[in-house]
Amino acid sequence: MKSTFVSDLTAGFAVDDLFALRKVELREFPTGKMIILEIGDQTGRIKGVIWSGSTEILKTLSVGEVYRIKGTVTTYRNETQITVERAEIEKNFDPRDFLPSGKYSADELNEKLTRAIEAVADSDYSRLLGAVFADEKFKQGFLSGVGGKLWHHNYIGGLAEHTLSVYELCRGFTEQFKELDRDLLLSGALLHDIGKVDSYSLGNYIEYTDSGRLLGHIVIGDEIICKALEALSDFPSGKILKLRHLVLAHQGSPEQMSPVPPMIGEGFALYTADLLDSKLAALRRIKDKEARPGVRWSNYVNLLERYIFFGDDGEQNGEEGI
Repeated sequence: MKSTFVSDLTAGFAVDDLFALRKVELREFPTGKMIILEIGDQTGRIKGVIWSGSTEILKTLSVGEVYRIKGTVTTYRNETQITVERAEIEKNFDPRDFLPSGKYSADELNEKLTRAIEAVADSDYSRLLGAVFADEKFKQGFLSGVGGKLWHHNYIGGLAEHTLSVYELCRGFTEQFKELDRDLLLSGALLHDIGKVDSYSLGNYIEYTDSGRLLGHIVIGDEIICKALEALSDFPSGKILKLRHLVLAHQGSPEQMSPVPPMIGEGFALYTADLLDSKLAALRRIKDKEARPGVRWSNYVNLLERYIFFGDDGEQNGEEGI
């Protein structure tokens, strides 16, 4: 049974435990060869280094497998890493040690999803939602799926949790902004990320599928909707067009992987809800990982191009009151 996790590792720690191999690379230098690993578990990732690397050792390392890693935690250029002395493949392990899970069970998420679908009053949108989630294999993939590889909701159940949170935000928008088509927006919220079911593989770590990397979850999601529509007769073409637009535009711009930008009110609302929920989830993840007593700021966050402030409002920031 695994007892030591990445989050436990500090410089000087003697490592002898199981980790999933995520990446492996042989690098050549004038003085020799070294193997660079990326290993991880449900709590995070860490770099591993085999200093006396060789093509023979490289052939024994297979990405996606779990290995018993023996070595010592060191630091190099302020980066924590493991100097690996031995890496032996391990077949007896608990998969739950390597994929993190969200706070809701599949049953809880399913109940929330069922209620959300039932709240859509429009008969056309309702039967489309029923058709999409009628496939039990797809539905289970949705309930156990992840919202992303690294950035937000990157844990089992994260996809459904994020979707339902976006749904609740959109429901609030429709109560305040009466010009929004409630059932169109709520349906778009429930369907906007369904392509992620087929975009990520859940082995011993989260990785893109070939279609997820080559096509992207937005295109895949649109394909799922179009396939479901083929079995529904007399579906109004105008509703199809607007709903597909919501899914295709929900990330805001081509630079953010959306084929088109939002061009209707419901599109702006869905984009805003999705952006807010994903950003706040990412901030929670960063804070949970990095915040601790005495640490007031995060490390630089490349995707946000800024630091994140952890300090409480009530703190004095080292200044005396007047």
